[in-house]
Amino acid sequence: MERQDIEVFLALARELHFTRTAERLRLAPASVSQTIKKLERRFGAPLFARSTRRVELTPLGRQLLDELGPAYAQVQTAIARATAAGHGTTGELRLGYMSAAIARHVLPLVDTFHAGAPGCRVTIRETALDNLYGPLRRAEVDLSILPLPVAEPDLTVGPVLLSEAALLAVPAGHRLARRDQVTPEDAAQETFLFAQNLPDYWIEHHLPLTRPSPTITRLPGFQEMLAYVTSGHGVAIVGAQTEQLYPRPGLTCVPFADGPTFDYAIVWRTGALTALASAFLHHAADGSGSSGRGGTPPRHLHGP
Repeated sequence: MERQDIEVFLALARELHFTRTAERLRLAPASVSQTIKKLERRFGAPLFARSTRRVELTPLGRQLLDELGPAYAQVQTAIARATAAGHGTTGELRLGYMSAAIARHVLPLVDTFHAGAPGCRVTIRETALDNLYGPLRRAEVDLSILPLPVAEPDLTVGPVLLSEAALLAVPAGHRLARRDQVTPEDAAQETFLFAQNLPDYWIEHHLPLTRPSPTITRLPGFQEMLAYVTSGHGVAIVGAQTEQLYPRPGLTCVPFADGPTFDYAIVWRTGALTALASAFLHHAADGSGSSGRGGTPPRHLHGP
């Protein structure tokens, strides 16, 4: 049996519908019918019982499916493993990500990457906002998905995987809490809370206004920022999923009027991109519909 004959038989055995099988394999329905008839002539008996309403496997067809299906899966796995080894896409890939918001996008990417590169193992770890670049620079991870901007000479920025609206987190009783949206001018006199150790350019990028210079308080981490917001010690710029992922009584998140975003991109150590990391990078770029190296320029909260 030729490879296409096997694929047509296995697809029809699972779909039990000629038109759906043709669509799945991107073949003409007549081609599917011709392939099955050719196989039935070869085996000397029908593989499928056809009627105007349904298609069913015959006992011979069921026997062929039970024996051929697992064997063909093993062949496909062997081919995939050999291809992965030939292209250097075996071994372990260590992937970091910052924020639970990106986790739901990372895990499906890892699953589909595994399917195409069964010889590799991907491990993931969540990194901290107050130590954005440390795990990469210490080579604890090979790739890391980080909030932009990243303007570090030793790090390279790849495709953007997620853009979510940036919101203003305020206490529930705050003067802005009942607004449908806020402008940068509305928050100009507020104290803004940021995690410590963030680069000055990162904070400047996310501030609503450049003038007048707002008051900034730096805190140990993201959870501390939310605690300070709910206790009335300041406001914070957060992602759209904050209330869902980090629910806190007394916390309200209000959209900005001009629709700024938080953008998360894949980042790696410049000159240290392994073949396996490169394969995942291309897989992620294809899956996210992003533009590739350099990513999509994020919007500043204080305008272009």
